[in-house]
Amino acid sequence: MREGQPAVGVPGPVALSLRALGAAGERWLAELPGLLAGLEADWSITVGAGLDGGSASYVAEAVTHDGTPVVVKVSLPPGMAEFAPFERQLAALRLAGGDPYVALLRHDEPRRAVLLERLGRPMASLGWPAARQLDALARTAARGWRRVPDDGRFTGWVEAARWHAGFAPSAWEELSRPCPEAVIDLAVRCAAAREAAFDPGRAVLVHADVHNLNALRAPGTGFRLVDPEGHVSEPAHDLGVIQARGVQGWIDELATRDPRHVRELVARSCRRAGRLTGADPEAVWQWAFVEMVSTGLFLLRLRRHTEARTLLAVAGKLAGAQVVRRG
Repeated sequence: MREGQPAVGVPGPVALSLRALGAAGERWLAELPGLLAGLEADWSITVGAGLDGGSASYVAEAVTHDGTPVVVKVSLPPGMAEFAPFERQLAALRLAGGDPYVALLRHDEPRRAVLLERLGRPMASLGWPAARQLDALARTAARGWRRVPDDGRFTGWVEAARWHAGFAPSAWEELSRPCPEAVIDLAVRCAAAREAAFDPGRAVLVHADVHNLNALRAPGTGFRLVDPEGHVSEPAHDLGVIQARGVQGWIDELATRDPRHVRELVARSCRRAGRLTGADPEAVWQWAFVEMVSTGLFLLRLRRHTEARTLLAVAGKLAGAQVVRRG
């Protein structure tokens, strides 16, 4: 790659994020070829084809000077990374030091770039039933839970709960109330319940964005996780994310069921996640609901309407006849 080449093509979700950034997004895209050329020179790599990888970064195949396959990832400029700022992702990768997270090989903070080990296929491509994927994601996430210093580098348990409690109603109003108010009220109550349950003795490093596209085959038979959000929270937080957005097929299936069946299926799945990891199923359910609503609203902001409305539809079915205990 050399400066002066045509602009790099980016996947659709990244293009939507850049469009939302306006002039800053256009400038970043125009400068991307030069940025990649600089990384090639500094890291002795050759950058290849781009890869699909979320909506907040450009990801591409690369090889080192000795032929080792790697991956280069460049985060978008600040503004579209509300869920996963680059600095938090980098801190989480450095602290985790590998399994079950992807290994960090090089990083450049000013250019918001990292060089990572290249892993295998995502879990989403393996054709597994949804239940098997949910179990595998829970077990993989649990391997990464560890106590970390409370030095302000990561989003904390209470901070995350308060963010959701504020984001849901404000985004709901901003987006012209795209779901019933009862959904937002329940999301706020669930977030308040998780804040009230705060226990520093149970706070661990959590990935906070575990899904079947972020879980990639590792050497052997297991998986490693990419794109951590960098939170220090309770284990149930990770498990709630997995229930809410870990397996798109699971959410799509729930969207076709009647509300009572949806509530039964999700409650049963949360109980199973609790048995597998020792987490409180009610806490898993509350985080799942909060994450489902916030993610749906966030995706609406990005104009990813189909995914967003599916999540909000499932949340609407879950919102019926739910009683939330505070702590």
